[in-house]
Amino acid sequence: MALVALIVCALVLWAACGGVYAMGRDVWPSEMPEAVRLSAAPAIAVAVTLAHEIVVPDFGVLARAAAFAALVAALDAFALAPLVDGGRALLRSAVGFWLPLAAIFVATALTGLYGPM
Repeated sequence: MALVALIVCALVLWAACGGVYAMGRDVWPSEMPEAVRLSAAPAIAVAVTLAHEIVVPDFGVLARAAAFAALVAALDAFALAPLVDGGRALLRSAVGFWLPLAAIFVATALTGLYGPM
């Protein structure tokens, strides 16, 4: 049950962050979708972490943060970058890929440590 909840929450996190990026590419110019994704990723991660804590309250904080970041990175690399970006340019972008992953990890860890649960 805990693993299924973790995967489902990570998929929701990835879909929300990827949706911000994918829809933003049609609306905003240049690097604006990456910047918006960077600012939205921690807020989405906090919401998903709180939902996961409700379902599985005794899950490890660092394990959850690492799993969320790793699953989002894998899905970005194998689904979002080839399908939406048309290549691997997203993976070389600090603002579009690496900083949102770090923000997801930090927001998830801090929510797990200091959240209301």
